[in-house]
Amino acid sequence: MRQIPFLRLLLPWAAGIAAGAWINRPLPGLAYGLLAGVLLLVLLAKQRYAYRFRWVFGSLLFLLLLGAGYFSGQTHDERFQQRHFSRICPDADFFIGTVYDAPSKGARLKIPVRLEAAGPAPDSLTDCSGNILLFLEITPETERLQYGDRLWVQADIQLTQPPKNPHAFDYRQYLHYQNIHHQCFVKDRSFGVLATGLGHPLWRVAFRWRDRLLGVLREHFPGTDEYAVASALLVGYKDDLSEDLRAAYAETGSMHALAVSGTHVGLLYTGLLFLLRRVPWPARVRRWGETALVLAVIWVFTLVTGATASVLRASVMFSTYLVGKAFRRQASVWNILAASAFGLLAFNPYFLFDAGFQLSYAAVAGIVFFYPHLKKMTPTPPKWATEGWNILLMGVAAQIGTLPLSLYYFHQFPAYFWLAGWVVVLGGAVFLWGGALLAILSALTPEVAAWLGWALYGLVWTMNYLVRAIQQLPGSVISGIWIAGWAAALMYLFIGFFSGALMRYHPRLLLASLLLFAFLSICRATQNIRQSEQRQITLYHANRNFLLDCFDGQTRFSFSDSITGRQEKFAAQAHRWAHGIRHDIPVNKDTLFIAPNLYARAPFVQFYEKTLVIIDDKRWIQPSVRAPVGVEVLVLRNNVKLRLDDCLRQFPARLVVFDASNSRGRVERWKAECKSLNIPFHDVREQGAWVDEIRLSKF
Repeated sequence: MRQIPFLRLLLPWAAGIAAGAWINRPLPGLAYGLLAGVLLLVLLAKQRYAYRFRWVFGSLLFLLLLGAGYFSGQTHDERFQQRHFSRICPDADFFIGTVYDAPSKGARLKIPVRLEAAGPAPDSLTDCSGNILLFLEITPETERLQYGDRLWVQADIQLTQPPKNPHAFDYRQYLHYQNIHHQCFVKDRSFGVLATGLGHPLWRVAFRWRDRLLGVLREHFPGTDEYAVASALLVGYKDDLSEDLRAAYAETGSMHALAVSGTHVGLLYTGLLFLLRRVPWPARVRRWGETALVLAVIWVFTLVTGATASVLRASVMFSTYLVGKAFRRQASVWNILAASAFGLLAFNPYFLFDAGFQLSYAAVAGIVFFYPHLKKMTPTPPKWATEGWNILLMGVAAQIGTLPLSLYYFHQFPAYFWLAGWVVVLGGAVFLWGGALLAILSALTPEVAAWLGWALYGLVWTMNYLVRAIQQLPGSVISGIWIAGWAAALMYLFIGFFSGALMRYHPRLLLASLLLFAFLSICRATQNIRQSEQRQITLYHANRNFLLDCFDGQTRFSFSDSITGRQEKFAAQAHRWAHGIRHDIPVNKDTLFIAPNLYARAPFVQFYEKTLVIIDDKRWIQPSVRAPVGVEVLVLRNNVKLRLDDCLRQFPARLVVFDASNSRGRVERWKAECKSLNIPFHDVREQGAWVDEIRLSKF
C-alpha cells in the first residue's frame, strides 16, 4: 500500500461520499469539526511520538477524509443551497435561466437550465439558484437553442418523478446525480431567448467545434445509422442512435466503442506520439514540447466530446502519467488510477454514482490486473496475429473487470464480446484518425475529403453490418440476469480472492473465494425457491395501454391490448427479470382462457382466490353479466363513461383501480365518488403500477 498512497486516501473519501448519499441530510457542526480535525492533524504532524502510536495520525486522517467526503457530497447537492428557488420562491411559474449544457434529443428536446431569477410573474422576480430540466417539442425553433442561451420560461415547475413501474430505470435518481431535481414541460410560445453567447468561453468554443464536426459528418455520411455511429465514435454524440442500433451494440458488448472513453484517448495519445516523434525538436525542448502538445490535444478532445466521466477519467490519468514522465518519475498505474479518481470526485462527488465512471475504472483495473497474467498464461501467437491477440486479451481482461457491474446495470452478458471487440476496436481506431483527417481535409481540399468520406462511410457501414451479424448469432446474449448491489460487491470480492489464489498460489485466498462462492450459490438457490412460490398480480403504468401480469411461480400470464413490443418492454421487462420469469404465456383478454390457477373470461380474471373485473365498455354493466365468484378488485380503463356507483352496484368490489388510459378529469370524479363511499382506490397514473401479492388461505 505504500506504493499507492492515493488509494489509501481514495477509500475513505469515496466512503464518505457514499454515506452522505445514503443518509442524505446535513450533519450539524460537521464543517467546524473538520476544521478542528485539520488543525489537530497539523499539530500531530509536527510532533514526534512513539512508533506504537503511529496509528493515531492515520486514524485521524482517515476520519477527516471520511467526513470531508460526506461534507463534499452534501454541499454539492443544489437543494441545500440557501438561494435555491425551492426555498426562496417555491410557487414560481416564471423564471429566467441560462442553458448550461448541450441540449439532447429524445422523444422531446431536453435542455438543462441554471436559474438566475424566478417568481409568480415577470414583474416580481427574485434572484435565486437551482437547476431545471426543460422538456420541449422538437421544432426548428427549439433545435436552434444551444449552450449559453439565456431563456425566459413560463411553465409549472415540478419535482422529478420516481419510476411508475417496479424495478424500472429510476430516471429521478439519475437526474439527482446530475444535480437536477425539478423539471418543466414547456408549451409553444411559453419561452423565449433573451440573450446568447453566455456561459464559459471555453465551453462555447468546444460546443461550436463539436457542431462543426457533426456538420462535416452529416455532409459525408448520408445514411442515418452510419451518421449516428460516426458521430458517436468521433465526438461521443449519441442522440441520433436508433433503438435497434443501440440494442445491437449493447447485446454484442460493443457499446463502449460509442461512448468516448479511455480507448479513444489512448488511440489519440498513441497517434500523436507517433507523429511527434518524427518532428525535429531541439533536444532541450523535446520532452516538455511533446508533453505540452499532447496534453493540449487530449484536453481539447475532452471538451469537444462533452467531458463525460469516462473521458475525464482517461484524460486525467494520461495527464498524470505524462507529467510524471516529463519529470522522469515512474508512478504505479494503480496510484495514477486512484489519483485521477480522487481528483474527479473532489471536482464532482456525484461521479461516484455514474455508471460510466464506475465501468471505466473497473475496465481499466481489469486490464491492469488481468492482462499481464493472461498474456503469460496463453501461448504466443504468430507475429502477424499479435495485435489481434492482444486486443482479444485486453477485451477479456476488461470484461472480467466490468462483469459484476454489467450484470447489475444491464442484466445481460454478451457471449460474443470477444468477436465484436475486434470489429469495433480496430474499426474505431481507423475511423478516429480517419475522421480527424476528414475534418482537416474538408476545410482544405473538399475533393479529397469527399473520397475519404466515401471510404469512411464504407468502413462504418461494414462495422454496423458485422455488429448486427454477431447479434444474430445463436446465443449471442444471455439476458434476464438480475442481481442486487450487494451481490455485485461480493462478486468483485470473489474475483479478487480467486484470481489472487491462482496467481500467488495462496490457499487462504482460495478458501475465502470458495466460501464466497458457496454463499452466493446459497443466496441464488434461496431466491429460486422464493420465486417458484411467488403469486403476484401487476397492473403496469403503460401510458394509454393496458398491460397486466399474473406471476405463478416462474410463469407469467400476460393480458394486454394494442401495446407495442417496445412499450411492453419499457414498462414490464425489468420487473419480470427481477422475478425470474422463465415461461411467458400471452392471454387474449376477450376470449375464454383456463389454466390450473387462472380463469379468464371477459370482463373477469380470477387468479387463485383473487377476482378482478376489468371494465372498459358500458356493455359490461347489465344484469346478464355475472361474476363467477365475488369480485374483489374493480379495474376501470379506457376512459369508460360510467358512474362509479353503477359499477359497484353490480360488482361490489373492495378496491377500485384506475389505470393510466383514463383521463385525469374522469379519474378525479371517480376518486370523489370513492371517498364519499369510503372505498379505497389506486390511481396508476399518479401512484404507479398496482402490485398485489396473493396470500393463499391456509386450512
